[in-house]
Amino acid sequence: MRVKFFTTPPRPWPYLLINANRPDLRYLRHAKEVIIDSGVEVFRDPEVKDYPRGHLEEVVNLYARVRSRFEGAVYVTALDYPDDYNPRSLWISDDVTNIERTVESVVKCVERYPWVSWLVPIQGHYRDPRSVLRCIELYEERGIIDRFDYFAVANLCTEREPYIVYRTVKVVRRRLPDKKIHVFGLHLKALRLVYNMIDSFDSLAWAKAVERSLKYPNENYMPKNRRDRVRYFDAWLRKLERVAEEVERCLTLEDFVGRGP
Repeated sequence: MRVKFFTTPPRPWPYLLINANRPDLRYLRHAKEVIIDSGVEVFRDPEVKDYPRGHLEEVVNLYARVRSRFEGAVYVTALDYPDDYNPRSLWISDDVTNIERTVESVVKCVERYPWVSWLVPIQGHYRDPRSVLRCIELYEERGIIDRFDYFAVANLCTEREPYIVYRTVKVVRRRLPDKKIHVFGLHLKALRLVYNMIDSFDSLAWAKAVERSLKYPNENYMPKNRRDRVRYFDAWLRKLERVAEEVERCLTLEDFVGRGP
């Protein structure tokens, strides 16, 4: 599969996603590449308006800890401010939205810790594909685009409409044709539309997706042990591989777009 899939797995997997708030390094020695997230899930709580004091330093310390044990590529997601968990919750004003806050945060991260391999998040407004242009333009003004080669579309984690995902990623790819593009929280239905435009994505939805596919009677059922989790994970990977094979072998991006979302 050409596109790399990052996750927090129940067994050895080459592309690890490490949660900054709950780091799990069990399978680090089996990995090829690692992405450390920013701990952005703190903003699921609408009362939370900023990262905890000292959070950036904790993330950087985690990066140093991983680097001391791992020789492969390690990327750290610079601290960003999402709009999809609770729309407009992190806006200070109409002029200082989550986009402007993200850009200032990223500049702070890269200037304070230039030795860290940063994955630069591209934020946007909730369900507004063209809003990511504002983020890219601000990065261009601050020299971030020229300085880095790996960027992550960060405003789609809760998005279930494949065509919105497609339009957003298309905007980013057109503006950054020579950069590596990652997508946070990408769903399999949308993967078909954007597979040929991205280099990597991450997802932690495999347990719930496999749960539905296996038709457990209780929708809230979660794997009770490691064997269950591995079984769920491997079944979801088979679905992912089928999607990748279908795109790579048979169909073009235009074929999928022609089918509709």
